[in-house]
Amino acid sequence: MLKSIFEWLDLHPGSYWVLAGAATLLLVARLIALIGRESGTLGASRHRPTWRDALVLFLFLLAWLWPFLLVSEDYNPDESQMIAGALTLAHDPSYWRAVDGGSSGPFNYYLLMPWAWLGAPLDYFTARLTGLLLVWGALFACLWTLARAFGCTVAWLGIMPTAAFFATVGHPELTNLSTEHLPLFMTALAFGLLAGRAPGERLRLWAACFVAGALPWTKLQSAPLGLVFIGWSLWQALGEQGASARSRWGQVAKGLLAAVMPTLLLALMAITTGQVESMVRRYFLQNILYVGHGSSVAEAMSAMWNNAQADGRFPLLLWSAAGGLLAATVYFVRHRIRPSGLLLAAGSITLAALAAVIAPRREYLHYALLLPVPLALCLGAALGGWWRHLQTARARLLLATLFLAIGLLPLATRGRQPVPAIYGRFGYHWRHPRSSAGVVLHALAGRGESLATWGWACYLHVESGLPQATPDGNSIWSIEANPQQDYYRGNYLATIREHAPALFVDAVGQGAFRYQNRSTQAHESFPELADYIRQNYTLVIDLLRARIYARKGSTALREMDVGRLRQMVALGRRSETLSITPPSVSLDGLQHKIVGQRQVVMLLPPARIEWWLDADVREVSLEFGYDPVAYEQGRSNGTELYLELIDSTGTRQLLHRFLDPARVPADRGPQSARVVLPPFAPGTMLVLRTDPGQYGDNAWDWVYLASLRLHRASDPEAK
Repeated sequence: MLKSIFEWLDLHPGSYWVLAGAATLLLVARLIALIGRESGTLGASRHRPTWRDALVLFLFLLAWLWPFLLVSEDYNPDESQMIAGALTLAHDPSYWRAVDGGSSGPFNYYLLMPWAWLGAPLDYFTARLTGLLLVWGALFACLWTLARAFGCTVAWLGIMPTAAFFATVGHPELTNLSTEHLPLFMTALAFGLLAGRAPGERLRLWAACFVAGALPWTKLQSAPLGLVFIGWSLWQALGEQGASARSRWGQVAKGLLAAVMPTLLLALMAITTGQVESMVRRYFLQNILYVGHGSSVAEAMSAMWNNAQADGRFPLLLWSAAGGLLAATVYFVRHRIRPSGLLLAAGSITLAALAAVIAPRREYLHYALLLPVPLALCLGAALGGWWRHLQTARARLLLATLFLAIGLLPLATRGRQPVPAIYGRFGYHWRHPRSSAGVVLHALAGRGESLATWGWACYLHVESGLPQATPDGNSIWSIEANPQQDYYRGNYLATIREHAPALFVDAVGQGAFRYQNRSTQAHESFPELADYIRQNYTLVIDLLRARIYARKGSTALREMDVGRLRQMVALGRRSETLSITPPSVSLDGLQHKIVGQRQVVMLLPPARIEWWLDADVREVSLEFGYDPVAYEQGRSNGTELYLELIDSTGTRQLLHRFLDPARVPADRGPQSARVVLPPFAPGTMLVLRTDPGQYGDNAWDWVYLASLRLHRASDPEAK
């Protein structure tokens, strides 16, 4: 049945707009009904959000985002790292002993544990569904908070730009479950607890302090938000009307105790499991070192802004919020209206969120997810102050219409963009849920076994269902030089010896994420680890981007043969396989990316790749092309591509192509060539190189190599 549904969806991309449009019309109908009912009520509205509002909001988000739930590969390596960590904690719940989330804290990883308790798989679907639920919960918390102060109409209009942002965003860094999703929910929750607190209501104060104290343990980066919430809580306690000084200071002490409670609980866990050093080194010291090696603030923010313009959703949110806040500010100044305390609080939270985004001095766009919820609260509070001072139904109707248009603008602009990229590939993702490496690992894995990876390939844990044998979700601090490299390497080797995982993967090679140079970054660069792997493991297969090893003597290894391995590799996703054989060391320094849903090597001129030829090679076939972005959005002026033979006597040209897709339509899309080799002597080298052409301008010369095969005399298809 699922196969039929996915095949139907692939053939009917218009179904996306039908579902998204229907949910949007439902939302607009709800807003129009509220505007008509409340715009004529000049007093304070008593309407509060109901289950209908919650349902409409959820359906609106789901209708726009559901395709992203069905993509069977990670959008961002942090996403697979969080899932892999949760898989591991399901077997050993001691954080830092079992899992190190790097800059992400333990609560982000424990967040996914309920799925395991319910017996549901920990995969991309459940992770992204969790992210969707957190966004929904955060937006509804904002809706509830603003409605209590200003009424349902103002609340809905205030959150609409943020709701539309989350619904229509398509950037890979923002469509996955990120390390910022839990903090954004907790931000909305803490704000609601404090903003809706009645005088003398102590439970809300303590709960807000507890949530604020937990924020730095989702990400240390969110500490500024936690500090502002704690300060606001204590300000409320000290300003309690009618309470004695002793009572007020007692509430301050209890609030501080609630704020430090999450830290005390995690410290107790670290003490009882012997992980205090790991906690200090990994979460505090390494985070400080990480921030210390960032770019300048100007460079990081400029790079983040350029990254945000890929789908334009985040810039549009900022402009919408800035326009609404500017209009409200002008009105307040002209009519000498004093901003409400709620607006000042929301403004403080927004500034704290901005500080949290900037602090790491990195260009990663998912950091910006800390901003939309504070912006919604700020915009809603500003609109509420404006709404209260309008004296006629007509004025309120005009204001509501203006802000409704601002809120719906992202939906209108999204309609001019294509459907999500998975359309046309639903069936493919259903048939091929794993990479080639994932298929092999899944076949080799046994019940109760674990996997150790070197490099950065947490997706292999997700695809195989195997927990981590070491706390490290990635080997960044073991591979790259840093003051704690010896500590990380020592811990990695100790834990792999202790757990003796059934499988080990070196995810360094052509097409791998981040680490592609085997000569300096592979596990052999760590001699003690290389000795341990050589003595205890057997290489099963080299997939270029990953080498898979199995523990010697394992039953699954004895049952594996070359024919079965080939069948399993063929079942993997094509985009996961860099189809270039044999491997070339000169590929290590080149950029790898996905073009047209396929893994390729960028040959930005001047680029050069070399292969030593064996005597029985007869032909060379290759696929290459131009990244469409270069001629659709840029100004490419063409690139020379050469295939040559080089030996002691000189250079022989086998192929020459001048690719100029901006002016020659035939040069667009994938290109291919097959060349019969002339007789050559031993020691001959095959060279593929690119040149920027006669003008020497390589700014948009985005040529790529998709595949290269050497065909031997024994191959059936060789001539």
